[in-house]
Amino acid sequence: MLRRASLLFVALLCSLLAHQAQAVWEFAERSFSASYAIYGGYLDEAVAPVAGDTKVAFRLTGPAAKDMFEAIGPDMRDGCPDPHIRICNRDMLLCRHRPKDGYRCDFGFDLSTGLSIGGAVGGVVCGE
Repeated sequence: MLRRASLLFVALLCSLLAHQAQAVWEFAERSFSASYAIYGGYLDEAVAPVAGDTKVAFRLTGPAAKDMFEAIGPDMRDGCPDPHIRICNRDMLLCRHRPKDGYRCDFGFDLSTGLSIGGAVGGVVCGE
């Protein structure tokens, strides 16, 4: 009888803990700090946008960039010559942490096609 009661207690405890773990996270929209630029051509040689060649580059900073940085996974090995600058990227999303100015994430879209494109110029990520 004691064994049954113990098993029932353990099952109830596991159920309560599982419910509590699920209840901790809640979908929430948050405000964030960002900037954007609409352009044509390429980021490193931007020109005025025209029909069929219109792109947008976004840069997020602050807590939103930190959350994204931490969510996309481990740092790139040797991402920058400076070991204090941390870089994470997935496909066309690039996030960076630099001690002197914090987190930032860059990404973009080709507004003519809706496809994801890069939002930062390669060397600028480590140096700017």
